[in-house]
Amino acid sequence: MLARFESVLCTLEDVVNDAPRAAEFLGRIFAKIIIEKVATFTEIAQLIHDGGEEPGGLLEIGLAGDVLGSTLEVIQIEKGDVLLNEILSGSSNFQLKTFQPPNAKISRKLEKFI
Repeated sequence: MLARFESVLCTLEDVVNDAPRAAEFLGRIFAKIIIEKVATFTEIAQLIHDGGEEPGGLLEIGLAGDVLGSTLEVIQIEKGDVLLNEILSGSSNFQLKTFQPPNAKISRKLEKFI
């Protein structure tokens, strides 16, 4: 199932031109997948981290932070800080700072979780 999301992430750069909130909507979907335990936060974070037309392309342009920030925001709203903290502490593989674009400001969505 996660392989299908790889193709979605490959086209996200183009999609946001026509649908500016696409990263937010994708984050909502990922949050539901994590909440329902279809995939782990680590799996989703890795998928986002590596996503884009080129591997890591979403990081370069800042969309990875927006998708991940939206994901965390939905988890926090729907399940609260306790579950959010459990998810974040259980995924020590990922430092949220690694989702910052190298040459731009941090995603506003992600900033509140760093």
